Amino acid sequence: MTKSWARVLFELDPAYWPGPGGETLWAEPVASSESTNFRLMNSPFHVRGVSYQDVVRATPIEQSDVFRFEKVIERGGHSTYMIIIDGRSPRVDAYWNLLRSMGCSYESATIHWEGERRKLYSVDVPPSADVHEVYDILERGENDKVWIFQEGHAYLPRRGSTP
Repeated sequence: MTKSWARVLFELDPAYWPGPGGETLWAEPVASSESTNFRLMNSPFHVRGVSYQDVVRATPIEQSDVFRFEKVIERGGHSTYMIIIDGRSPRVDAYWNLLRSMGCSYESATIHWEGERRKLYSVDVPPSADVHEVYDILERGENDKVWIFQEGHAYLPRRGSTP
């Protein structure tokens, strides 16, 4: 990653996620009166409530180059969904192509799920995509047993507003 970027730590609730106690996201410092504001530069796999390009406030962790998340300052207009893929389904590509045609992209990782190694996707939905249509595709994929998904954060702008 770029040297000027920082890592922002988001603590995870163990009741919600039994894995690691936190997730760090890459973030770019934002010029403002607050020296601890950062723009998120990747999508979360486990953290809910934030998305790529959101501006967050974070405080430095002593004796570390990591910052601890405090709050969201400004929304970047992106939405995030997390999906666990059933790699055995031949329909994964067909469903993913629908999402890609809407401008969605993803980061991937491998996790252990129900005793098997599975792909975990952090899906970024850009502001140009219709988040309702994306949700419908995700729901159809889940109903067809291609994946399971959860919403990390859905940006639903008010009428007449921009991100």
